[in-house]
Amino acid sequence: MKTKFSNRFLAAFAMASAALMLAPTGARSQQTQAPAAPVTTAPTTDATAGGGELEKVTVTGYIIPRIGDGPQPVETLTKDFIERQGDQTLNDVLNRYPGGLSVQNALTFAGNSNSPASSSYGLRGLPASATLVLIDGYRFPNYPIPINSVETFVDINAIPLAATERIEILKDGGSATYGSDAVAGVVNIVTKDEYNGADITNYYGISQRGDFEVYHGSFTAGLSDKPLFGGKFSIVTAFDYYSQSPIESLDRSYAFGDRSKTSPNYPDQPVAFFPANGGYVGNTSGNFYQLNRGVTGSNITQADFTVNGAADNTFIPIDEQLAARETRYGGIVNASYSPTDWLKIYDRFIITRNEENSVTPNQGFSAGDGIVIPAANPFNPWGEDLTPTGQLLREFGPWSSDVITRTLRNIVGGTLQLPHDWFVDGSFLYGESDSTQTVSNAIQTDRLQAALSGTLPGFVGQFFNPFNDENLNVHPNQRFYDALRTQQIQNNRTDIVQWTIKAGGTVWELPSGPITIAGGLEYRSESLIQGNDKNSEFFNITSADFAGPLLSARRYIKSIYGELDVPLVGNKWSWPGLRNIDIVFSERLDDYSDFGSAAKPKLAIRYKPFDDLTFRGTYSEGFIAPTLGQLFGSPLQFQTTITDPQLGQTYNVLLTNGGNRNLQPENSYGYYLEAIWTPDSKDDPNSFWKWAKGFSAYVDWYQIDLRNQISTIDAQTLVGAPNAFPGTVIRNGGGFIQEIIANYLNVGNTLTDGIDFGASYITKEFDWGKLDFELNASYIYKFDQHRLEGNADGTASFQVLQADDNLGRSGPDLKLVASLFYSKHFFGNDNFRTGLTLNFIDSETDFISDLRGSLPAVDTGQSPPGYTHKVGDWTTLDWQISYEFGPPTEVTPETPAPGYSKDGKPIVGEKAIAPKPEGNSWGWRKFLANTTLTFGINNLGDTRPPLSVQGGSFFQGYDTQAATPIGRYFYVQLDKKF
Repeated sequence: MKTKFSNRFLAAFAMASAALMLAPTGARSQQTQAPAAPVTTAPTTDATAGGGELEKVTVTGYIIPRIGDGPQPVETLTKDFIERQGDQTLNDVLNRYPGGLSVQNALTFAGNSNSPASSSYGLRGLPASATLVLIDGYRFPNYPIPINSVETFVDINAIPLAATERIEILKDGGSATYGSDAVAGVVNIVTKDEYNGADITNYYGISQRGDFEVYHGSFTAGLSDKPLFGGKFSIVTAFDYYSQSPIESLDRSYAFGDRSKTSPNYPDQPVAFFPANGGYVGNTSGNFYQLNRGVTGSNITQADFTVNGAADNTFIPIDEQLAARETRYGGIVNASYSPTDWLKIYDRFIITRNEENSVTPNQGFSAGDGIVIPAANPFNPWGEDLTPTGQLLREFGPWSSDVITRTLRNIVGGTLQLPHDWFVDGSFLYGESDSTQTVSNAIQTDRLQAALSGTLPGFVGQFFNPFNDENLNVHPNQRFYDALRTQQIQNNRTDIVQWTIKAGGTVWELPSGPITIAGGLEYRSESLIQGNDKNSEFFNITSADFAGPLLSARRYIKSIYGELDVPLVGNKWSWPGLRNIDIVFSERLDDYSDFGSAAKPKLAIRYKPFDDLTFRGTYSEGFIAPTLGQLFGSPLQFQTTITDPQLGQTYNVLLTNGGNRNLQPENSYGYYLEAIWTPDSKDDPNSFWKWAKGFSAYVDWYQIDLRNQISTIDAQTLVGAPNAFPGTVIRNGGGFIQEIIANYLNVGNTLTDGIDFGASYITKEFDWGKLDFELNASYIYKFDQHRLEGNADGTASFQVLQADDNLGRSGPDLKLVASLFYSKHFFGNDNFRTGLTLNFIDSETDFISDLRGSLPAVDTGQSPPGYTHKVGDWTTLDWQISYEFGPPTEVTPETPAPGYSKDGKPIVGEKAIAPKPEGNSWGWRKFLANTTLTFGINNLGDTRPPLSVQGGSFFQGYDTQAATPIGRYFYVQLDKKF
């Protein structure tokens, strides 16, 4: 594999050199021009190097620092983009970007999340594992509570917004540079580097309904100077504090009630995970008994039940939240010292603490817990053992969850600058993230079973009453509470250690530009260490959140990577129709200690026929390494809802997922094409397009073929195709499904195609002001999944599922954000700005979907079969107004030289007096200088999120990934710079 890597890289270098030797030399000489700045290009910096040239920065997707854009398709979300939306977390900022979506966020499963108090992010509709998140170009420790205990990701809200300078998004595959996970792209969060002065920001917001109250305060300070002992020293510090109050489900009408009655799109669908009242039980003959509403007390008879009717799943969200209480604080310290012009020593440190407090209804018990209501229980009127299929126990009080996560990462290193733009950089990175989750009011399984049987120590002969309408707020079992209650506790930790050395520079100066080559070596270790309380570890918690023996594992990765940049045409070698051709070839080899190695190449080309028109194209291969949990995880248990075709009923069962040491990496093949038009980018006064200066438009197309995907087979598929998956569905003596075993497998492929498009126009400032318009959109027109699915005859086969425009698979197919802002300077330096932002998310089908007929009805649990449920589109309009007080205008006439008057004539016998400054230098203007006051209203129309029965969360009534429950929202922000 190493030989293959070396040969491929050297071959590319040889071919590029040969092409250069044959390149024409009679092209018209061109002056080096500043790169255009369309919507999708990489950023340039305002800082300048010697001679007025733009400073080189390390742009995402490259090893060598460069000036301006290049062949890699990089989009930048600037500080201005962040500020004009009024967002206060990185999750909200990134969700504005049309090309991606939160896969998991703090609103998903609020109060009952399997990865609480965190936010993951994915591009192109693919899982979060297909998007690599970097901080300053380096990896960050994974969140310690993986989704379903196996799916690792970076919590993007662990990075303070105050520390963020910009966000760079590589819009195609990046495994050839960064390794695993960069299949759909790379999100690189760039923190503040050099900064002089200080900045204090205070933000307060509240919803129209008086909840979701947010306070966000931050302080940033920096100094860049030449110390007395020589060289140059720079330090930037930022501190960020964020607090958020909860949203109760009872305060949003779409979050509770019988949704099959509120919308014709949802006929007779179960809308809660558990029956809301006294339970749904079955006997050994396959009959189901549903306790009627309003029943309580000790005199329970058979007349209090409905036999073989549908479960009463009307959801009344007592003790349920759509958003939890969040508190986050942390900051950065970035420092560097250059004792000479050719040596720089740096340290970049980030630390945060996040806490979430939330509640959710007590999850009670179900068949998956192995609980039996014995015939001897005096509240059981049926004279036979009964199996519960799902029952809340609200009388115990809610599950109360407290999650505290502490994260830090530090990079220390040095950069040696050599002649011919060569550099050598070595660094050491250490990061860790620790989470402690405590869930109160959990119930011990063995003690509950003893209480149902009348054998609980201290309560012998006393029986627990399982038949009670839990919505009545009565407490028939109060005497048992203290004996049955316990706490669930898990303490998890991830860490990352990384040694990196990389070098590169110019190997050949050509009239078209320099040929550069770079490479690096990397050694990395990653660990996941999990632990839980004994009751959870040994499955002694009913409906437990993190049941079973958790995982502790570590892996080691050795990597070598390289990059070759060849400018075939450009600068002096260019002419109309062929202004620039630039090729970048990169490749990386990763060797993992737990499954083997992977070598992935990438080829990127930029072609500019004219100065105003740019084309890009890339081919990239990538991979996603199996997570430690997917490889080695012990069997973990979860509750899930299935439709049993054998019994004709829908109920809850136990789902067991386990690791698989034979998993292979997911592999990808990506293609990307882009066109960008920036008329009059050279600011030519004779250009025909000078009237369009400030306009930019782009369109790009991508295709990602992701193969060998790692997942579990859907529980409903296993139930619907028992002949195809023997041993995966376990039934008890009564015929009820008690457990479904679905271990991780390489189950299939996904092929997705889409386009991004957009435009921007920024006018110059006229007497009447200035306009700034921007539109960005992303459209996924294909998302086909080739997966193992069940057939109506109980067998299974690989089928192509048309999963685009589907919640939980690809998400909505069209996402758009557009803004129009007006600004004008007043009183010289003051700046007034106001504008509107339009957000549009197209409709999608929810989990109750036949995927355009490609998913057999036996798999969907639909009622009626084949019915497709649609989640409507969501359009919101935001408004913002701000006023920035500039520094006071001071006009200071030139001070005459001693012995001369203001007009330059000699003064005899008088001392020259310098005149006083013209204009005030004190007072309220000086106090308000560099102060910005902002007021905004998000969701002006108070548009509620579209209704969804199964919204990808704990039945919260809407798609928690694409929408929010906040409603109309008011905020004010004060920013002061010193």
